[in-house]
Amino acid sequence: MPRTDCHNRSMTPQMSLQSLCELYDQLSEDMDQLDIVVLGAPSVGKTALIEQYCRCHFVQKHYPTTSACVYTTAVVANNQLFEMNLIDIPVIPFSPLDYRASEAVPGSSWEELQSHATAIGTASALIFIYDITSQESFQYIKDLREQILDCYDAEGGFDIPIIVAGNKQDLQMLSHLPRRHISQIVKKTWKCPYVECSAKYNWHVGSLFNEALRAITMGNSNKEGQTRSRRIPLRAWKHCSCSIM
Repeated sequence: MPRTDCHNRSMTPQMSLQSLCELYDQLSEDMDQLDIVVLGAPSVGKTALIEQYCRCHFVQKHYPTTSACVYTTAVVANNQLFEMNLIDIPVIPFSPLDYRASEAVPGSSWEELQSHATAIGTASALIFIYDITSQESFQYIKDLREQILDCYDAEGGFDIPIIVAGNKQDLQMLSHLPRRHISQIVKKTWKCPYVECSAKYNWHVGSLFNEALRAITMGNSNKEGQTRSRRIPLRAWKHCSCSIM
């Protein structure tokens, strides 16, 4: 009986990385694109959650995000294949559309904030991350949400789905936050999905991004062609990295 173990795989012709990238490019032309922007205070685990979801990898040491990065993967929702771009944005110090603050911001920094505003305004969904051990990190996303809604409501309404996630669930014994109360605020007052997760142990990380997909597909069910119209953000970045899964 012929052997069928992993050693036989070496006899099968392997596609080169270039060929795989070319094949992905061909497939992506026929895929709808979903741009999901991930926001939150410093050190809440935004990049760690994205890395865990896309690469099944957790980095113990914290490296602050200094420029926007894009992680690309393919997902299936409602029997349809999508190209999903997870956009990891650095900490936003104030509302990116508050042009009154432009004089206080250096030119290059202001250009970056404008690109962040473009990403937020044209996103398929926003994910707000906070650290369940840090009251300040929840206050940050609370203030940021209010600023974003104030800016975009004035321009005709804001109908982009928002998902809120409490990261570092593995440190729940150190948390003194009223998490049940926070959950009720998010679900009942903000009308947003709420997920607690742990990037370190890959706990509910998949559930978080599946929740984002569910919110997008539900919101787009009666909006034919809306997904394809949201291809602006990726062209706004000066510096980005891309991981094709």
